[in-house]
Amino acid sequence: MRIEETTVDWLLEGSNPLVRVRALLDLCGFSDGHTEVRKARRIAVRELPAARDLSWMSLKGQVLVYNLTAIAESGLSRRHVEVERAIDTLLSQPFDANCGDLMALRAMVMLGYQRDPRVLQRVKQLAACQLPDGGWLCLHRVNRMGRTPKSCIKAANHGLLLAAELSKKGATFPGTESLINYYLKRRVFYRMDRPTQLVLNQPGRRMTEAFFPNEYFHVGLPVLLEAFAELGVVNAAEMGEAWRLLDEKIDDHGRIVLEGTLPTGKAYLPRERVGKPSKWGTLYAHMAFRKSKTQNRA
Repeated sequence: MRIEETTVDWLLEGSNPLVRVRALLDLCGFSDGHTEVRKARRIAVRELPAARDLSWMSLKGQVLVYNLTAIAESGLSRRHVEVERAIDTLLSQPFDANCGDLMALRAMVMLGYQRDPRVLQRVKQLAACQLPDGGWLCLHRVNRMGRTPKSCIKAANHGLLLAAELSKKGATFPGTESLINYYLKRRVFYRMDRPTQLVLNQPGRRMTEAFFPNEYFHVGLPVLLEAFAELGVVNAAEMGEAWRLLDEKIDDHGRIVLEGTLPTGKAYLPRERVGKPSKWGTLYAHMAFRKSKTQNRA
C-alpha cells in the first residue's frame, strides 16, 4: 500500500472538517496546540451536530454512546465539548461488558478520561471478566450459564479498539495478549471449526468490509487493522490475509471505497455514500499502514 501526498491533501480538504482534525493529528503529526489543529477543531465543533447541540445528553443508552463516539472520532476531547453529564450517566449504569459498554469506554479514553478513577475501575472490571478464550460475552448472559461460555467477537472487536486507544495514551490493557491470541487463532475473522467461513458472514456485518462509522455490532476492516497496528500486531502470519484485503481496497489514488455504513436514522457522523471514496475509511487505512511501516511489515 502506498500513501500518496495527494491522498493526504484530499483528507485535509475542508469538505469534511472532522476528518481534517484527525488527519492533522494522526497523519501530519501536528501537536494539539498547533494553530491549524486549533482552527480545525473550532470548525469541527460548529459543524458536528453532537458538539453543536448537546440536547442528546438528556437521553440514555445508545444515543449517548454514539454521540460521545462522534465527538471522540472527530479529534475533540473533554476540553472542547462539555460531555461530563453524558459521562456521568453512562458510568452510573451497571457494567455488563457488552458492546455498548466497551464502545463507550473507548470513547471516554479518546475524550481524555483515561485517568478518571471511574474509567480505571471499569477497565479493571473488564479485565476481570475476560473469558479464557480472550474475549467477552455480556455478563447478564454469562451469569445465567452453568458453564464457561465462548466469547462474542462483536464485543471482542470493541475490546480491541479500547486496548488500542489505551495504548495511544501510554497505558496497557492487562488482557491485551489474550485478546490478540483470540484473533490470531481465527486469522482475525474466521471460524475455528470452519476455517474458510467468516465468523460474521451476514451482508453488511462482515469484518472484511470497509464499513464506517462503528456500531455496536459492526466494526470495519480499516478500523480493526489500525488497532492491530497500534498494538504491534502486523507481522504475524495469521494477519496476512487481513492486510492483503486492506491493500486490495486501496484504489489508484490511495483511497478506500465505502462498502457499508449506518442507516440514516442511526448515523452519528455526517454520512458518506456507499460505493464512493470514504475519507474516514481512507484515514484509518493510512493510519494502519503508517504504523505497520514502523514495524517493518513487508
